[in-house]
Amino acid sequence: MKQLNVTELDFDQIKDNLKDYFRNNSNGEYSDWDFEGSGLNHLLDILAYNTHYNAVVAHNAMNESFIDSAQIRSNVVSRAKLLGYTPRSKSAAMAKISLTFPGSANRNLTTYTLYKGQTLTSTIDGVTYSYITVDDYTATLNEITGQYVFDEITIFQGRMKEISFVVESGQIDQKYIIEDNTVDLDQLTVDVFDNAYSTSVESYALFESLSNVGPSTPVFFIHENYNGNYEIKFGDNIFGKKPASLNVIKVKYLSTQGINGNGANLFTWTSPGSVSPAITVLSGATNGSEKEDIESIRQNAPLSFIAQNRAVTAGDYKTLINQILNNIETVSVWGGEDNDPPQYGKVYASIKPFDSNALTELDKTFLLKELESKRVIGIEPVLVDPDFTYIYLDVLFKYDSNRTSLSTGQLSSQILIDNLDVAIINSFVRVFVYKRVTLEYGKLTSTPIDFDMQLFVDPGQTDPILSSQGWSYNGITLYLEDAPIVGSNNERRVYAFENGADGEKRIVFANLGTLNTDTGLLSLDALPLNKTETINIFVTPASNDIVSKRNKLLTIDIGKTTILPEVDTIAVSGSSGVNDYEPFLRQRSEYLSPQGGSSFGSSTLSDASTSSSTSTSSGSSYSSGSSSSSSSSSGSSSSGSSSSGSSSSGGGYGGY
Repeated sequence: MKQLNVTELDFDQIKDNLKDYFRNNSNGEYSDWDFEGSGLNHLLDILAYNTHYNAVVAHNAMNESFIDSAQIRSNVVSRAKLLGYTPRSKSAAMAKISLTFPGSANRNLTTYTLYKGQTLTSTIDGVTYSYITVDDYTATLNEITGQYVFDEITIFQGRMKEISFVVESGQIDQKYIIEDNTVDLDQLTVDVFDNAYSTSVESYALFESLSNVGPSTPVFFIHENYNGNYEIKFGDNIFGKKPASLNVIKVKYLSTQGINGNGANLFTWTSPGSVSPAITVLSGATNGSEKEDIESIRQNAPLSFIAQNRAVTAGDYKTLINQILNNIETVSVWGGEDNDPPQYGKVYASIKPFDSNALTELDKTFLLKELESKRVIGIEPVLVDPDFTYIYLDVLFKYDSNRTSLSTGQLSSQILIDNLDVAIINSFVRVFVYKRVTLEYGKLTSTPIDFDMQLFVDPGQTDPILSSQGWSYNGITLYLEDAPIVGSNNERRVYAFENGADGEKRIVFANLGTLNTDTGLLSLDALPLNKTETINIFVTPASNDIVSKRNKLLTIDIGKTTILPEVDTIAVSGSSGVNDYEPFLRQRSEYLSPQGGSSFGSSTLSDASTSSSTSTSSGSSYSSGSSSSSSSSSGSSSSGSSSSGSSSSGGGYGGY
């Protein structure tokens, strides 16, 4: 029998294959048939349609059988369930506040208890949201002030709801479904009563580990069903206790608006009572998030299975942190043995949320509490705020104007890879870095600023390699620069200067710290300040490969990046264009011809906003691994080591 092609999915191709099969039949019975005749054509259409339909169904069914290729949420969730993973529900935004009541609020009794369920409201972008307490708090009357002060009360955005189920006798697989997509599973409780009139109650806990579950253990299981709702199940009196017939199951949960509750920092007391407290916000509302999406489930389910709900390796900590806190943009984890200096018996994590540069104290406390039961005994988790290093670039490229109809601005708006557009002949990238430093007024100790990279400096260079934004002090504007220290190959002295009326620099403070060019460590002594200031400090890395270590996160600042296209006169005009060809300099031209001078050597600060720039845009992106600034370098960051298409060199450069 002739071999059939069974891999076709296209309707017309399937029909053509059927025609060929009949024409080439060995007995030649159908070789002279008119397959376009109306009757035969309809029959072939039916056969082709049936084959096409079945092929598509089989193809989709196979795709939906694997978590990597499934597109329907219920199928992705079902595959994740096999790995023991339950997709995250909505998460309520939480804030920390302090409440101060007058003694008259509780008749000046010694103690005053605020029971859970106290309500507050806050307005965000014109919409009012409710917040609620989920725990009881007790304060003692201050005999001096006559007040009750409740410190560090945690409130959550949402309202408490309750649904009840009656266990029916004779039902083998009764379902208890929470038909509410706003549920926050972190604030869900399950209580079982003997009957509708009983006051005897047994609280069931969420299943976590099989090792401590027996026939009489009151635990419940929860998973997302095919409709996207969460379904509660109980044990079978072998693994977990099974509620008896006519028992009443009461499920209480927090109904929340998720991410919409973030950002609240002004609250109004709305609980019943004649006395309203004074409210002090200790930490604004954060950590609200939406229900986990398909792509997140696809990524996190296998990682969760590997971690097995315990924190042992760095990868385990990353997985658990992303499960516990739902607003994480990037996280870096390293062992204490890799810390500088080493700290054995500890594991460090640095986390950047989506809506801020660091976790709030409330988020840190919540995270450490959740990790407590999952960590290895004797290993202490430590949270470290991210230390940002900002990268910006000079992107220069030559192009052949004869081979493109695009303007320079249109070419500049593309990601500049040499072979992306046939008109782009080559590209060149200069890499610069800076840090935003807060100088505290009244601080007498030195301030360490670690760029954590080798800095570029020519042998014997007297020009500065460091510059800064200015700050005001006693009516003058001061700037930072550096100069070599006689007898040292890698240490440079940091000084402050002002620009005189004649354009010359006048050194005001000759010794304000040191800069190590091998390590990138800048140590600033107490600076002259009239108030706390935040400035940018700029340096040039010795290499275009910039790697993030530990809590050093890299940010590409596209707003400071300049893009400069130039016509390649040789490509356009041939040998006659040689005289007009201008090569790209390894460093900015203003660094090659200093215009000012100081006792430590001549140098000039320039404002980078004067650089020729065809296209700029604002924005930034983050990386917890390393930054890649390839010859394209256009506002993205990635993990792995970074590389730019060309090396850049140069001395000090101007700030923005």
